[in-house]
Amino acid sequence: MRLIKRTYVLPPHILEEFERTVSAGERSALLAQLLADWLERHKREELRQAIIEGCHEMAEVYREVEREYHPLEEEVQPALDHESPPRRPRARASRFGSARDSSSHETPR
Repeated sequence: MRLIKRTYVLPPHILEEFERTVSAGERSALLAQLLADWLERHKREELRQAIIEGCHEMAEVYREVEREYHPLEEEVQPALDHESPPRRPRARASRFGSARDSSSHETPR
């Protein structure tokens, strides 16, 4: 991986504690990981905000669709309430009988 050196200004108390806590050989890797984590959280937060804004923008559309289709639901629901539940199809019998019955039947040749 290609590395690039940059210079940033940091508050002295943070820099001193960082240098006391993290060994010299681990500092760049730790900063890279911290920056990557922060960028990922930042992207997720931006996406979260975009989704929230989209939901707010679509709310009126959803309300309009509900106003349009709700009367149809009200009209159909009583019929659905009185309809019997769908039946499960029955299992079809095996052409040659079940495995238990195979001993009593001769196998066709």
